[in-house]
Amino acid sequence: MYMEVFLVGVLAALSPGPDFVVVMKNSLGIGRKYGMATALGIASALIVHITYTILGFTIILEKSPIIFNLIKLVGAAYLLWLGWQGIRSKAQSESVHDVGIKPLLNSSIMQGFREGFLCNILNPKSALFFLSVFSQFIGDNTPYWMHWIYGGEIILAVGLWFILLAILISNNYFRKFYQQYMHWFDRGLGIILIIFAVTISITTLSS
Repeated sequence: MYMEVFLVGVLAALSPGPDFVVVMKNSLGIGRKYGMATALGIASALIVHITYTILGFTIILEKSPIIFNLIKLVGAAYLLWLGWQGIRSKAQSESVHDVGIKPLLNSSIMQGFREGFLCNILNPKSALFFLSVFSQFIGDNTPYWMHWIYGGEIILAVGLWFILLAILISNNYFRKFYQQYMHWFDRGLGIILIIFAVTISITTLSS
């Protein structure tokens, strides 16, 4: 059972979504440390999701559609803001880009962590994901301590994947290619984030 839960966490991390886009964008555009900080922010947000899921807060969300829809809209607004920042990206020369990277790395690691944390914590799909996972693997006879072990496995699986993604995608080969077409990457990823935001908003308002 432990392996099944871990694999579910890996599959959830591999599926394309806002978290994937943000880690890739930050790793390519700023650097490995910034991308890894974003990944750690995502993993930290998962702790919050798992905690309120285990404590039964998800039941409250299900029984209070207004609160749940509000969370959805706040999450969509944040994704929309991230997407708008990407669309506004402008072409830069390689020299300017290189000069600007190191100071940003030194001063904005916490910003990378915060972006990852907010992107995941405001994603309503995370709550639904954990609700579905726990409903499949946890029953009336499941010891309470095993709930936390299952949750820890998912955090570990997702966190390790995004850290690995940050390390791989920030490789010099990818970074040099990205530097030449940085603004197009940022704009493309920004559009993807906006699509996520619009989709969440439409489904929320039409439900």
